[in-house]
Amino acid sequence: MKLAYLNADEFKVDVTHFEPFVSLLMGEVECLNGVLNVIFVDDAEIQQLNREYRDKDRPTDVLSFNYEGDMNASEVFGEVYVSVETAQRQAVDHKHSLHDELVKLVVHGILHVHGYDHEEDEEYREMYAVEKAVLGEIAGEMVFGC
Repeated sequence: MKLAYLNADEFKVDVTHFEPFVSLLMGEVECLNGVLNVIFVDDAEIQQLNREYRDKDRPTDVLSFNYEGDMNASEVFGEVYVSVETAQRQAVDHKHSLHDELVKLVVHGILHVHGYDHEEDEEYREMYAVEKAVLGEIAGEMVFGC
């Protein structure tokens, strides 16, 4: 898996800080081959995507798309969209840095692209266990009902 970061400069995101966490993640999960785009956006853009693909007309923190099996897909097997504006608010709420929140959201999004989910309690436990192994304290506490 190779990550391609888009709009990082526009949002002043230093992507080099993600590398150690992505390396740990690759040791925990059987990653897909190809390129995964990580795209930093504002609330307006992620709200539009959330409305179009999830029928929820509000901003969210991260959206993930898996294109594996899509006959029109190139070497890109998925995309993770991260709202930097929402991440800034959540960083304040969680009392940690924007960097930590962005790392958490990128890892979370990558897991979704690789088939992890948190709709059911057991799925949530499994996804959280990987997040905790990769993120350590950044992962926060496990909270059911997400």
